[in-house]
Amino acid sequence: MTRLLDLQPSQAFEAGERAGRRSNAIHRGSLWLLSSELPPGGEVADHLHWLLNRLEPKADALWRLTDQGYVADWFCLAASHATEHAVELDRRLLRRLLVLPGDLLLDVMGDD
Repeated sequence: MTRLLDLQPSQAFEAGERAGRRSNAIHRGSLWLLSSELPPGGEVADHLHWLLNRLEPKADALWRLTDQGYVADWFCLAASHATEHAVELDRRLLRRLLVLPGDLLLDVMGDD
């Protein structure tokens, strides 16, 4: 995937590889993950724009991979602190997401 997309993943491993140097556990599946390089705690939309700027030019390759059985998704963690905070995803951003494979998964959690 790294060669095909010409992008370095934030994290990657192959099925069958050891899960860690000190662990005997074996990864049962493969993973290729790209995280935004923006500071944590920023707006979800900013992180998605960062990722889209890098992945939109690779749309054809991403669709080929999903046609071959690879699974793609957009996983976002939104943490709300003491004050209420809304996650805002405008229509322009949502249109950009629709051009690429993968469902948008939002994990919203509070302070507790």
